[in-house]
Amino acid sequence: MQLSEETIKQIFFYCDQYKPNALIADEVDIVQFAHKIAAYVESMIAAKEHQRCVQIVSDMNQEVANALNNQKPK
Repeated sequence: MQLSEETIKQIFFYCDQYKPNALIADEVDIVQFAHKIAAYVESMIAAKEHQRCVQIVSDMNQEVANALNNQKPK
C-alpha cells in the first residue's frame, strides 16, 4: 500500500485539534513518517489476516493449518 504525497498532506491538514499532552515535532518529514506508519500497519494487518486464515484452515485440516502457520506473511 502506498499513500500519495497529496493524500498525506490532506490527512496532515485535518490534524488541527491540539491536545494538552501532544507530541509536537518540528523536524519530521511527514511524508516519510506517513510511509513508515503505513508500512507498519500493513505488516500488522497481514499478520492478523494470516492468523485468521490459519484458524479457518485448522477447522478443516490441521496438517495443512500447521504447514500454513509455518509460512510467514509477505
